[in-house]
Amino acid sequence: MPHARTRGSPGGVIPGGTRSVEDIDFLSFCGTLPSMGKCRVLVPVSHPVGGIRTYLIYNLKRLHEAGYRFTFLAPTCEGFDSLKQETATWEETEYIDVPGGKRGGLAAIHRTLRNQHFDLIHSQGIHFGTLTALANFFRQVPHLITLHDVIIRGQNDFGRFSLLKRGLTSFVTRRVSCIIPVSHDCEANHLECFPVWKTGPVQIKPILNGIDIDRIERARIQYESDKQPNLRELFGIGNEVILGGFFGRFMPQKGFDLVLAALTLLEQRGYGDRFHLVVTTDQSGYLEETLRDTAANPNVAKMVHFRDAVSNITPLLLQTDVLIMPSRWEACPILPMESLVLGTPIIGTDSLGLREVLNGTPGVVIPKENAAALADAIAAFVENPRSAGDAAKNYVADAVQRFDVNIATEQLLEIYRSFG
Repeated sequence: MPHARTRGSPGGVIPGGTRSVEDIDFLSFCGTLPSMGKCRVLVPVSHPVGGIRTYLIYNLKRLHEAGYRFTFLAPTCEGFDSLKQETATWEETEYIDVPGGKRGGLAAIHRTLRNQHFDLIHSQGIHFGTLTALANFFRQVPHLITLHDVIIRGQNDFGRFSLLKRGLTSFVTRRVSCIIPVSHDCEANHLECFPVWKTGPVQIKPILNGIDIDRIERARIQYESDKQPNLRELFGIGNEVILGGFFGRFMPQKGFDLVLAALTLLEQRGYGDRFHLVVTTDQSGYLEETLRDTAANPNVAKMVHFRDAVSNITPLLLQTDVLIMPSRWEACPILPMESLVLGTPIIGTDSLGLREVLNGTPGVVIPKENAAALADAIAAFVENPRSAGDAAKNYVADAVQRFDVNIATEQLLEIYRSFG
């Protein structure tokens, strides 16, 4: 397996290509080695987890094959470790750990830009995108920002000093090269927050998320071969029980509290032995609260089965009768695309971002923030799973064509070539 290269290090290679941002000072002494004709791209990521990590793996893999070389910069965390493992075979890839979490982001990005040459910057998210724009303000390296979230007032907005923060964000980001929202809902949401973008000079080019069809197919074939993990065997769930799946994170945005409320209603209506839910654990926050809230109702707790998160969700989706996704908001979620491509039915909400993905599909769409509607939808599925299952399987060919990441990658490659 090729080592990830670290330019400026003795011999040019550090096994694994990982270093702390403090190590970059060495580059000031020995200079930056040329990238042998390859376009070197800095990728600052504040949250290298979940859909953002999947986005990077799906999209940048193809750009790497096209000749681009990446330096990932992110806070030290399990998500970043997972990203390193997933991209370990990418030649000449670098990883820069930022100690101290997101608070060390600005200093880390500044030092990296000061001591290394980059042909292009591709920030992930508005937070690190803004910090990178500040660090790059006088350097003017071509800078792209992909937006992976929507901004909801009172939930994930700017908090204290919001007017000042919003104004600063507007000022520095309107001078970046291009902003790439991952959905039209995401684009409209950010233009409402930052109307100054409409007047330029920044370009706004939405590119909808997609998924790696080949990767999913390989995982499907592997699962069909070894049937591992076997969720029903692992948790002692009979074939007569409908098995749902909740594979999101535990922050309020994803709506697991609504799932627990819906399960309470279902248990009261006699569905406790007919519907169970497999839930992947989320180490990035809210785990203790989630486990405590689930255990608070023993009858509901019997319906819920927790297991560790996985890097590839395909084997779990293949064993799930229905995906449950009661999000309060999304930007452009990848999970429902994967579910639809695999022919797994989905119950989702009309929230921003998710509604855009589910539009025109056989997915069941319920009002957001409505546990009763979620319980009704699950009960309806339990009573007639075959109808929803047939509709989902009949849509697979359309889903493959619609959500293929190659569509997004071709658009992203065009932007890279225009700036990098």
